[in-house]
Amino acid sequence: MNTIESYVETMFMNLPMTDQIINLKKDILSNMEEKYDELKSDGMSDNEAIGLVISEFGNIDELLNELEIDRSGRNINNETGSELPTLSIEIISDYIKMKKEIGTGIGFGVILCGIGTSLLLLSLAYNLLIVGVIFCLIFVAAGVAFFVLNGLKNSKFEYLEKGFFLEERDIHYIESESMEYARSFNLSLVIGIVICILSAIPVLIGTQKSEYILPLVGVTVVIATVGCFFLIYAGNLKGAYSFLLENGIESSISEEDLSNKLFWKKFNEKFWLIIVALYLLTSFVFNIWSISWIIFPVAGVLSGLWVKD
Repeated sequence: MNTIESYVETMFMNLPMTDQIINLKKDILSNMEEKYDELKSDGMSDNEAIGLVISEFGNIDELLNELEIDRSGRNINNETGSELPTLSIEIISDYIKMKKEIGTGIGFGVILCGIGTSLLLLSLAYNLLIVGVIFCLIFVAAGVAFFVLNGLKNSKFEYLEKGFFLEERDIHYIESESMEYARSFNLSLVIGIVICILSAIPVLIGTQKSEYILPLVGVTVVIATVGCFFLIYAGNLKGAYSFLLENGIESSISEEDLSNKLFWKKFNEKFWLIIVALYLLTSFVFNIWSISWIIFPVAGVLSGLWVKD
């Protein structure tokens, strides 16, 4: 039975978990398990029953086409005429949970890189460079693995970048959760900043005892990465709430307002690409790097003229 569950999970792995797709997934799994039980009761072996059930399942793309669902998880014949999904509480919770996991994973990755760096410094202090390099590479590689694996989790919700609808009750839910998290966010921010500041103590001690300077610098690096962990986790989760509130479109919006909002959203995305290109062009051509940065605050003010909540 676990084989069937794994097969269904794999089939839906790259699809966003909208309400429609979640229900479809549950129905398919239920039907496949029911068929499996029937075949088992007829005397088939586990392998035969599983093989037959999977072979009768068909192609996921064909099934999505029959139900008029595209691979982004959106109903092609959407009543609003747009292709934006309406998020449910379940999807919102999954998104926030994913951001927590990413924040934790990336935070641990930073700590692992810090430990690797500290081990390299320690090896330099005791003339064990080769050993230090080996352990440094091991920890840094593990840290990078955390970055990559957690970064890939974002792909499940990439479709949200184009916009999405939120019911009024869901907007209130997100606002309520965001306000409730605000206290924890401030606490994590303070803890992270305090730890980063205190991380300088070992280095200050090392300036008085030069023979221990490298190991103490290593201690500073590790302590600083622990502080970064709190900042990364807090910022990632805060960013999740902000993203949902800033990019969510109230489902009761009129077609005209929706069209205007989507137009200015797309315009704003292209606008910032032009601003970046303009910044690089003027900086390179006229060599005015010291003042060309002013393009960004000016662009921010201009962007505020058409970006509305």
